[in-house]
Amino acid sequence: MDVSSSCTDSPGVPARATPLARRRFAPVLTHGSLLLMTALYFGLLLRLPLWMAFVPCVFLAHRIGVMLHEYFHGITLNRYRDNHAVITLWDRIMMTFGIMEVARGMHLSHHKWLNVPAPDHEQAYVPDEKHASGMFSFAAAFDAVRHVAWLADGLRGKKPYVRSSRIVYGIALSAIVITAWVLAGHTDMIWRSFAVLGFTVLVPISLRGAIEHSSTPGDPGFANEYTPFFPIFNVNRHIHHHQDPTVPWYSLEWRTTNPLPAFSYVTHWFRVYITRELVPMQPMPKRPARTQGRHANNFADTPVAGPVD
Repeated sequence: MDVSSSCTDSPGVPARATPLARRRFAPVLTHGSLLLMTALYFGLLLRLPLWMAFVPCVFLAHRIGVMLHEYFHGITLNRYRDNHAVITLWDRIMMTFGIMEVARGMHLSHHKWLNVPAPDHEQAYVPDEKHASGMFSFAAAFDAVRHVAWLADGLRGKKPYVRSSRIVYGIALSAIVITAWVLAGHTDMIWRSFAVLGFTVLVPISLRGAIEHSSTPGDPGFANEYTPFFPIFNVNRHIHHHQDPTVPWYSLEWRTTNPLPAFSYVTHWFRVYITRELVPMQPMPKRPARTQGRHANNFADTPVAGPVD
């Protein structure tokens, strides 16, 4: 079933929000999807041999991350600190040792300084050396590398949009969950989950990172839209997401008549980091007015507050 079918139209034709998307209980779509995918993820890892569970669990882990992205932006719950609490909870459940908090900080800074190098004390998601050379650094080709580097910097307080206390919570709570699995006699669940999550960050997430903001030299755009092989909660409608990060996944619309074809999801990474024919896209034009509403300040629960412009 296409999870985005409730609001999917043809590329180039704006997807109209359905009556369901406008109702007060619409966020249940997000909560329910997150809970269901997490239950399936651990159910498959627990009941099936890893060789059978690996591919579907990678599929689920990637989409669990996409769904948590809704909470990164404070979309789903009324108060940002409640969204932040969900992120910390899933950091524990997924045994990711603070990486969820790192991903949150990385992603919000990515929105704030899209395709623009930031000052050293406010390092943007994209490495500065990319802009100095006009190319992407190969060190940034794998998201796992950036996550580990940010984890170390976040613990030392060098990333103002990453809460070091939340990283510590994530590490401590992940250790508790690991202990619980050991005491329950399922030690194998630990390395199985690590294997799935490691592959997910190294491959599908890295591939998606390459396609979203790279293009041929001279392209005036700031983001790409693309048609994925499998539904991905409309995050492929990436232009609209950057134009208004407060729009929930089920209301995102196409903003281009020619989204990249599905095979570009794989080939873009090679064209960015191997053949080097694709370069960073342009900074996003400033909106005439900041996004208004209860979720306008996505940095409300971070040490340095400021809306995503």
